[in-house]
Amino acid sequence: MDFVTAFGPTVLGLAAGLIIASYLWSRLRSASIAILVWVGIAVGVGQVTFFAGFPEWQPSDWLGFMIFGTLAFAPAGILLLIALRVRQVKDVLDVIPTSALVATQAYRIGGVFLLLAFMRGELPAEIGLVSGVLDLTVAVTAVALALFLRGREDQAPRLVIAWAILGLVDFGWAATALSLSFLGLWSLSPAPVMMGNPPLLVISLFALPFGIFIGVYLIFRMRALMRSQ
Repeated sequence: MDFVTAFGPTVLGLAAGLIIASYLWSRLRSASIAILVWVGIAVGVGQVTFFAGFPEWQPSDWLGFMIFGTLAFAPAGILLLIALRVRQVKDVLDVIPTSALVATQAYRIGGVFLLLAFMRGELPAEIGLVSGVLDLTVAVTAVALALFLRGREDQAPRLVIAWAILGLVDFGWAATALSLSFLGLWSLSPAPVMMGNPPLLVISLFALPFGIFIGVYLIFRMRALMRSQ
């Protein structure tokens, strides 16, 4: 079990990145290579300890908190700008089936590692338990929704939007809980410092920003579809 918890998030991140990159290879090679580089960086940086004071925050954690926040959320904004502004990328995304985009979030089965961290006393229930269960829910429903949409990609835009919102709420809850805890506005025990340390850090550096991008992009796509119907 120690081996699984120590290396599981990294293996899952690598597997998800390779599958997504493989799918994009024949469609937009530059995007495929970018995903591989991103995953490689996430795995490398994911071995760094941003918050060394487990189980409590330390005054010196401010720098780590700012770097962590930037690396966790900035990529999602950059991806959205590229998806909406770069014609070649936009054209490729337009022809990727909605079911395929939804299916990418099956990697959020990684929520099991949050649950394991909670059971080991490394994360508070507010993140380890709540976000772990939400992640697993998003992952299971991603597979079910992707199967439902195959062959009828444009038939349930409201359902896709609702699912995407659930995924974003999951991320929003975890980010809010972590931030309020760090700022001293919400007393969590232990403090969620392990979200910024290995082995869980790779989740925050790849799964989180990519999931935000997919969720927001799908909402944009489905809203545009509803306006055109």
